[in-house]
Amino acid sequence: MNILEILKQVGYWIFGKDNIQDQSVAQQTNGQESEQLCFKTFLQQPVVEDVIFTNCQPLWRIRVRNYQLFFSGDDKCIKSIDQTAHACKDEIETLSGNSPDDFSITNSGEIIYADWQERAVFYLQNGQAYPMIKLSGWKPWALCCSDVGDILVAMRSDDARRARVVGYQGSKKTREYSLDSYGRPLYGSPNFVAENKNGDVCVSDADFNRVTVVDRKGNFKFHYCGQQVLRKYPTFYPKGITTDSQCNILIADQHNSCIHILDRIGQLVCFITDLSLNEPYCLCVAKGDELFVGEYHEGQVKKIRYLE
Repeated sequence: MNILEILKQVGYWIFGKDNIQDQSVAQQTNGQESEQLCFKTFLQQPVVEDVIFTNCQPLWRIRVRNYQLFFSGDDKCIKSIDQTAHACKDEIETLSGNSPDDFSITNSGEIIYADWQERAVFYLQNGQAYPMIKLSGWKPWALCCSDVGDILVAMRSDDARRARVVGYQGSKKTREYSLDSYGRPLYGSPNFVAENKNGDVCVSDADFNRVTVVDRKGNFKFHYCGQQVLRKYPTFYPKGITTDSQCNILIADQHNSCIHILDRIGQLVCFITDLSLNEPYCLCVAKGDELFVGEYHEGQVKKIRYLE
């Protein structure tokens, strides 16, 4: 038994007796992935290390950089809070006055955000917003910054019949994901997107109620449809999605107030529950593998330690 399988079994035992693998999701990839990971083990019990009140209700998106928590909701601002002092530091308005549908932070510290109504992606510099990508016939819903330096933008067509994820370097397209090898649509309504450490692109889908993962070249790897949670709860509506240093994929399950954790090939490892989570909606993982969970209606963010 290899170390990954040992970790899976430990996770099943620790996190609550849900030790049946999801049968619907895994499509095995050929060969072994080459990246080397420093394996961490799951804590016996996840711990809430901090609770940060944003006064942002509803709370739509969160990101963490250099001890700063950035967040946005149903208004025209992206705000930040110093984690150590719990004090609001900055408040930046969008160019149009619309609510930012999603935002991310580049490696150089620039904030970029999607404006669905304007069909555009903007970047913020010195407190000012500047257009970066202008779309025609498409509306951006979600975005993230990739390790290779481009920006992944999840979008739907104006008529809502098509969806895709497109990579951009500046305003130039670098890659696109929309169909699998059989010509079937990968996405219906991609509302959150994240890139894994191994280059996989992970999307939670509001129309298909599933998570879809493709590799960097666009080859389909798996869908996760939540069959495991359906044995306990009547619904699975994936929301926020993020990844950690172990290539685990973490998914917010707002309706069931829990977090699903998958391994890199789509097998359910465990749930995070019983931490008084209330409608977890948006997620991010900091460099030290601390998990930040934004609660939709409460407007608060819980910092959770779940790995050693």
